[in-house]
Amino acid sequence: MSPKSPDPRVLRFSSTSLIFFSILSFRLLNALTIRTFFQPDEFFQSLEPAWKMVFGEGWLTWEWKNQLRSIAHPALFAAIYKSVNFISNLIGLQTSTKAEVLAVAPKVLQAVFAALGDYFTAKLAGKLFGGAAGWTSLWFSVGSAFHFFCSTRTFSNSLETSMTTTALYYWPWPQLITKERGAKSVVVEGQIDRKELQLSLLFAAFACILRPTNVLIWSSLGLFLIYHSSSRDRVRIVTEVVTVGFTALVLNAVADHQYYGVWTFPPMKFLEFNLVQSLSVFYGSNPWHYYLSQGLPLLLTSFLPVTMYALYSFLSRSLMEHGTAAGFQLASTTVLVTSVYSLISHKEFRFIYPLLPILHVLSAAKFENLSWRTSTKKWVLIGMIVLNIPVAWYSTQVHQRGVVDVVEWLRKTGNADNPEKWNSVGFLMPCHSTGWRSSVMGDGEMWALECEPPIGLSSEERLAYLDEADRFYASPTEFLETKFPTPPSTGRNPMKRMLEEKTHQWPDRLVFFGALEDIIKSYLGPDTEYEECKRFFNSHAHDDSRREGDVIIYCLRKGAAGGAGSFI
Repeated sequence: MSPKSPDPRVLRFSSTSLIFFSILSFRLLNALTIRTFFQPDEFFQSLEPAWKMVFGEGWLTWEWKNQLRSIAHPALFAAIYKSVNFISNLIGLQTSTKAEVLAVAPKVLQAVFAALGDYFTAKLAGKLFGGAAGWTSLWFSVGSAFHFFCSTRTFSNSLETSMTTTALYYWPWPQLITKERGAKSVVVEGQIDRKELQLSLLFAAFACILRPTNVLIWSSLGLFLIYHSSSRDRVRIVTEVVTVGFTALVLNAVADHQYYGVWTFPPMKFLEFNLVQSLSVFYGSNPWHYYLSQGLPLLLTSFLPVTMYALYSFLSRSLMEHGTAAGFQLASTTVLVTSVYSLISHKEFRFIYPLLPILHVLSAAKFENLSWRTSTKKWVLIGMIVLNIPVAWYSTQVHQRGVVDVVEWLRKTGNADNPEKWNSVGFLMPCHSTGWRSSVMGDGEMWALECEPPIGLSSEERLAYLDEADRFYASPTEFLETKFPTPPSTGRNPMKRMLEEKTHQWPDRLVFFGALEDIIKSYLGPDTEYEECKRFFNSHAHDDSRREGDVIIYCLRKGAAGGAGSFI
């Protein structure tokens, strides 16, 4: 008897573990070499709540104070912090070494999640479109500049993307299978693997807990599945959805109750604040075509032409096949989700990040179907990946590097055994411009300008509302005169300075962008007890004029009297 031939749809590696650990090694290198800043949520919606859970310190933003976020994501990093802290104390690591290990630990965990995303992208493409498409999608994934830039960062969107990809692999693809018989296509009923469906729903549920908007993807795919299923299978599908969904919601509700101390449902709070009260617009609004003109081109870079061809091909061809193909379902879901997000005023690249693995899978499938010679396709693929390399390098090594370098410098100089140890640091920057306690660590006092949104204000009051950072940048000199005591200068009475009733005090270390350098110098005056002690390159150009220039640190001269003040 001849051996059974392998299923050509399934991506089969000669050594699955070898391939996965190769990907993991790449993502670990990726995670540990990133030197730049992307957006505040990388720290303030994940690491800061986790750090506060374990060590009792951290900056909780307004979302956490108003119960808009689930603790599920930060809890993963809290577990890592707690484990590393316990082991470090057990083996007696020095404070400085322990701080570096705590800084690296979340990156290692996120690298594992990113590697899983790459791996299941390849597995999904292989399962749906054959082994060749699986390998090509893997190269698309590891060769993606945006993946290199974002996948190993501690965003909920990054973990959401990996969980969505894993769930897609276990999804019933497709429920109706088309078999060719002569000149006709005959549709036959397939069978649902219950365990795989449960796994898919489990990962999908976690993705939705991380980001409630992820439900858009599963609503679309779920409708396809229900429509093309038999009556008996529909009952089974609905039963599994209700069971897994209810279990996930209950477990998450218990976790949130444990954290907040009250029963709460963050997704409802999220919708209330961002849609009903439109508070998301406070952080910026974009034109309807933002994702088409900027979002997708940034996510796909050199892969964009292949992706556009793949979307057009799957949508037009599969329409003639009654929409039963997995490619059509994935392409339709991509168009639907992008369209819905385009209707929302506040837009960000990472909101559509979970669609990127789907686009890589579709692109790989159509790329492999091109009637080109194998050698031609190989060199085109290499060329597309090579074009991603300078983008990946610049975005992870150069642009917005200073705001990362400064917190690392503060972390290293904040130890008791360091001669440059500081007791307080203040950031005269747009709020959340750097990482916070989970990045700086140490026991010194920290202060920064705040930017709470206009919660509970009327429409008229919102129009006139300025947060603390806005008020500072509207008139820096007036703000400093109003909120700070007389700046520390030679010959002035430090006791008088301490007795003045002001909101803030002058810190040992003052951090600001180069755009403010002339204003700060002029205000402090020629006799100031501050001196520039460190300067870090940040970016060649920035879309926010407030963040232009280097990151500059002014240090209070030894022996000069600073203040304790109001710190976070």
